[in-house]
Amino acid sequence: MKFDSLILSDGTRGMENQSIAISKYLDLNYKVLKIKPNFFIKNFPKLALLFYLFFKKQILFLKKFKFLYLITTGRRMSGYSILAKKVLKNNFYSIHLQDPKIHPSLFDILLVPEHDQLVAKNVFKTQGALTFFTQKDIDFSYKLIKEKFNPFKRPLVFLLLGGDNKRYKPNYSEYCRFLLNVKKAVENISGSLVISTSRRTPDKVLKIIKLIFVSFDKNFYLINDKEKKFYPGILKKTDYVIVTSDSVNMISEVATTDSMLFVGYIREENKKILKFNKFFENKSYTKKFNGHLYNYNKIKLADRHELKKQVTSYIKESLKK
Repeated sequence: MKFDSLILSDGTRGMENQSIAISKYLDLNYKVLKIKPNFFIKNFPKLALLFYLFFKKQILFLKKFKFLYLITTGRRMSGYSILAKKVLKNNFYSIHLQDPKIHPSLFDILLVPEHDQLVAKNVFKTQGALTFFTQKDIDFSYKLIKEKFNPFKRPLVFLLLGGDNKRYKPNYSEYCRFLLNVKKAVENISGSLVISTSRRTPDKVLKIIKLIFVSFDKNFYLINDKEKKFYPGILKKTDYVIVTSDSVNMISEVATTDSMLFVGYIREENKKILKFNKFFENKSYTKKFNGHLYNYNKIKLADRHELKKQVTSYIKESLKK
């Protein structure tokens, strides 16, 4: 079986979407291979370099494929990129997304967010997480759902609600405070509201949402995590989008559209996530949600063409050596 690129994924949707995105950026025919990462390779990726003979059975299944690129995303998948290079004798390009926290020389190409400090010849910077859909994808998706949302009065507000994450677990009072601010903001503009939750949103919060927005009647819709068909098509109809600060992938995706994008904080962020959100706000890709929705001079995030140019140029130069 022959593919331009193979994507190794542990099934994490956001990470997998970024790997798909870079395949699309580079016009590569790709195949996604889902695996259950070995505990040691996932948590201590450098072990794949030091003890590759011990772990080589984890990667031998790739031999049945013919491919030029192996794409991985996130530190927990970085060990498999290293392992494949050692076991398969370096006969492909490894492209890894996000800072793996190990030396860049262990990868052919590293793509990391611009706010990261990693610098090397083979490191290329992206503005946020890579997006996996285009305007054509939005238009096609919208055709499938427009009958559902045509009756909604404008302006339409779309809330992408995250939830528990490795940095913090919001309590229910924090969810309530945030959702009441959203309610007030939508009421102030006499708009409609669509909410999409994630797998990280606690079940009890869904009940809280229904109680808080019961008065919205026909101008409210709650999308559950199984209703994938509404996204990204709904972005064609939305006037304002609120994405919670923990959802870096969603913020990056919506930043590529014309919708006014606001980042909402269920709890204050710090370190890398805060730095990322501040960077986007300073670039006018987003505004911080402070209980009000308004139009501003939004700049669309659109760095895919420059990224493609840089990466392809680097690959061509390396082939000459």
